[in-house]
Amino acid sequence: MDSEECEDWLLESIRLYKDLHNFELQEATRVIEWMGEKSICIAGYTSTRSNEVLQLLFPQKLHEKKNQGLCPERDLKVEHGGFSEHPVYSLKHVPGSSLLVTSGPSVAHVQIWQIGAEDKDVIQPTISIPSNLGKETWTKIAVSAASSPRVVHGSRLTDVHITEIESAKRLYTLAVPGSEAVGSLSFLDPSTFHLCCQSGRQIIADARDPGIACEGSVAPKVPCEGRWRSAVKPENQDACADVASLSSKGHVTITDTRDPGTPLKCAQAKSSDGPAPAEDTMCVAWAPRLEDCVSVSGLDGTVQIHDTRHWDAAVREVEALFTHRGHSVMGEDGSVPRVTVHSWHPWKERTLLSAANDGSLHIWDWQDGRAQR
Repeated sequence: MDSEECEDWLLESIRLYKDLHNFELQEATRVIEWMGEKSICIAGYTSTRSNEVLQLLFPQKLHEKKNQGLCPERDLKVEHGGFSEHPVYSLKHVPGSSLLVTSGPSVAHVQIWQIGAEDKDVIQPTISIPSNLGKETWTKIAVSAASSPRVVHGSRLTDVHITEIESAKRLYTLAVPGSEAVGSLSFLDPSTFHLCCQSGRQIIADARDPGIACEGSVAPKVPCEGRWRSAVKPENQDACADVASLSSKGHVTITDTRDPGTPLKCAQAKSSDGPAPAEDTMCVAWAPRLEDCVSVSGLDGTVQIHDTRHWDAAVREVEALFTHRGHSVMGEDGSVPRVTVHSWHPWKERTLLSAANDGSLHIWDWQDGRAQR
C-alpha cells in the first residue's frame, strides 16, 4: 500500500482495534511461546548463520489496563538470550520450569535449553535428544509438564517417540504402519497425545498401550490436495477434546478426539490477495478465553479469526469474524509480508501476537463488531 492508503487504514484501525502495537525484530521469527503474562520466547530461522533464541519482556505500557490506542512502541526488553547454530522452526516451553525445547530442519536432534543456567541472562543448550530428520520436513514437538517432563517428537510416523527431558530416556515409540510426514503433535494428558499427519490422517495414541486408541482422516471429507496441521482445544486437555485442523488449501475442520475421522464442522476460509499459502508456516489456534473461536494464518498475509458455532458438516466458504491485515499494510519495501506465526494471549480474551517474515511483530486487541451492532 502507498502512504495514503496506509494512513487511511491506521485511521480505520481506531475503530477496529482497542490496541495495536508494532515492533520490529532484528530477525524474523516463526515461533511465539508465552513465558507467563509479561514475556515471550522467539527465535530466528535463518539457515545461513546463527540464530538468536530470546526471551522478551513486554514494555510496561502493555500491562496497563486502560486503552492505549495505536502505539508504535519499540522498547521490548531482552530478559534472556542465547544462540542456535540451526534454524528454529518449533519452540516449546516446559510449563513450571525454566526449560525450552526446540527443533528445526537440517538437524537430527531435539535441543533442550536451560534459561539462566550459568548466567542469569543466558539461554544455554543442554541435552540433545536424537530424532531422525525427515526428507522435506522437520521434527514436530509437543511437551508435557508431568511429574517427569517429557517431549513427544517425530518427523514421520515411523519416527515418533516420547522422551523424558531430564534424562533423555526414551519412554515410548509409536508402532503405526505408514511413512506419512507429521504435521503437528499435541499432548492430551501426560500419557496421551494427538498426531495430525500432513496427509490429514489423525491418530490418538496412549504411551501406556502399544496400540492406537483411535484414528481417522479428515482429508476424504473435504476436497483437498494440500497439507494439514491441527490444534487441540486448550481448555479440554483430557482424553476427549475438540481438534481444529487446517489445510494449506484453506479448509478448516472441527473434530472430536473420540472420532477423529468424522468432522463435526467444516469450512472454507477465504484467502485475500497477497502471498500464496505457505505449508510450512500454517498456524491454527483455539482462543483460550472465547468460546469456539479459531484463528488461522499462513494462507496469505493476514490472521483470520472465525466463530465456529454456526458452522456445520457441509464445506462452505465463510466470512472471518475479524481479519488482521496489519502486516500487509505496514510493509515497507512494497512487497506483502507473509505471516509466519500467531498466538493468543493466555488470559486477555481478544489479544493476539503475530509475526511476519519481514521481522514485524504485532500485538493487537481486536474489537468484536457484533457487540457494536
